[in-house]
Amino acid sequence: MNTKTEICGAKVKGGMCMNEPVTGKAGCCLHVGLSTGSKTPEGRARQIEANRARWAEIKRALAHYRRNRVDSNGSTPRSPQA
Repeated sequence: MNTKTEICGAKVKGGMCMNEPVTGKAGCCLHVGLSTGSKTPEGRARQIEANRARWAEIKRALAHYRRNRVDSNGSTPRSPQA
């Protein structure tokens, strides 16, 4: 790949890829490739903890929404009777 110009430069059927490279990378979004994730146990543990924190925040936001939502007629929906 070509890192000195403002094109991707990957080999393709028609010659060279002429797309702009991704910021900070040598190739375009089609040819640069994605991260394969953490390889070490420590890195994986950080990812797991970050995902837990993210989902905990989503659960809190959903619970808040469900507690405070209002119907289209302006009333709050009744909770199901158990």
